[in-house]
Amino acid sequence: MTRFNSRRAAHGLGLALGVVLVAVGLVLPEPEPAFVPQFGWVRDPAAVEAVRSSLAAPQFTSTAAYRAESAGPEDVFLWDACRSATGALLPPRNQGPIGACVGFGTAAALEHLACVQVADGESEEFRTLAPEIIYAGSRFEIGGDQIRGDGSVGAWAARFVRDYGVLPRDRYPGLNLTTYDSKLCRKLGRSGVPDSLEAIVKEHPVRTIANVTSFNECRAAIRHGYPLIVCSDQGFTMTRDDEGFCQPQGQWMHCMAIVGVRGGERPGAFLLNSWGGSAHTGPRGLGDPSPAGFWADADVVDRMLQQGDSWVFSQFVGFPARSPQLMVRR
Repeated sequence: MTRFNSRRAAHGLGLALGVVLVAVGLVLPEPEPAFVPQFGWVRDPAAVEAVRSSLAAPQFTSTAAYRAESAGPEDVFLWDACRSATGALLPPRNQGPIGACVGFGTAAALEHLACVQVADGESEEFRTLAPEIIYAGSRFEIGGDQIRGDGSVGAWAARFVRDYGVLPRDRYPGLNLTTYDSKLCRKLGRSGVPDSLEAIVKEHPVRTIANVTSFNECRAAIRHGYPLIVCSDQGFTMTRDDEGFCQPQGQWMHCMAIVGVRGGERPGAFLLNSWGGSAHTGPRGLGDPSPAGFWADADVVDRMLQQGDSWVFSQFVGFPARSPQLMVRR
């Protein structure tokens, strides 16, 4: 597991961030719906290019983080930062019977980024994020309500969390986001983020996003503590092999978070899925990662990233730590 050092991370994707994270309380799992293999990524190269062209540094290869040589280990597990920040792995997520994977993958990536910032010694608290807000905002506020049925574009989610932000799980006026409700997720996906909540969402943006199109970029991003989402049509077997890898098989129009990389004789990346903790079976492999994901070989991940709609995140504006007497368990 690599050390997360803020001086090294300052090479990152852009702006220095003065606000970061300290976890409080216990991160509790949400009720898990029955496993239904839902997807939800919509391939839209024009939408991807529109977001790319709006960025000062559209590709991760153009950042200082990519150019900086890594002196750290080849095996980097961002979930170790979650263990440091919250005392455990983050609970498995299940999108249920709705194609909201883009929101779930993005939320998972940002939660790991928050934990990295905690582990790097910054002072904020960890809060579980509401994927349904990212899903809704990507489709409506960014995508302009173009999609009929479920699904979204990875680039839209990346732009939403940069231009708007995220919401933590909580009860808000007129909207209960304390636990996941797939029906509410679908409803929000058709109507967007309520106007009354947009100001709150904008308090917690991601400062910088960049496109990632190769395993080399993915590896460099993770080694600097930056998680990413990968959107592709690559499917996999559901049973992990003795080393925790799933084999490429079939087609999934799907988004997952990448939260770890490994080197050695079998390099690869850890893909965190959103189908709950029991969808994938078999040994978890190196690093004792989440039961909700699996390792994938580097050449497979490279092909997935080459499809163009994958994004890395840095500098999350999180949740300032409160005084101990005001801290509550969420």
